[in-house]
Amino acid sequence: MKKLLVAAVALIFMMTGSVVIAADNTLTVQATVTGTCKFVTGTSTLNFGTLDQGLATDPTGTASPTFWCTKGSTYTATTGQGLNYSVKNRMSSLSTTDFIPYTLGLAPATGSGSGKTTPITLTVTGTILNADYVNVAAAANYTDTVVITITP
Repeated sequence: MKKLLVAAVALIFMMTGSVVIAADNTLTVQATVTGTCKFVTGTSTLNFGTLDQGLATDPTGTASPTFWCTKGSTYTATTGQGLNYSVKNRMSSLSTTDFIPYTLGLAPATGSGSGKTTPITLTVTGTILNADYVNVAAAANYTDTVVITITP
């Protein structure tokens, strides 16, 4: 019987030129997606326009930067303190020593991302109180720079 088995293997080897022995292997394929948020636009401008000191109004302005977050990733939007911060955000002028304080609000400040192809518009609303600009030097341009951060 043993001679018959050796003869059969030898015959298969001569016919195919090799002996095939099968073996299985399990391959695990994996990847990790980290939650992220990115702005679509690099910079935005919130413009209060021309402030008329003769009016008793509180001027407002808006900006609408867009961003996206990984699908299902929750986010929080925050604003920094700005370059002229001192107890509150303030705009300064290069031609005067005056400052104009302002406040910022963000909507939606929190939420959930829907992926890169579904950007979210962040509405940034700013307000200046009339009492904060009514006595500043006229004929000056006031500015500040604030960083908006979206964290997943």
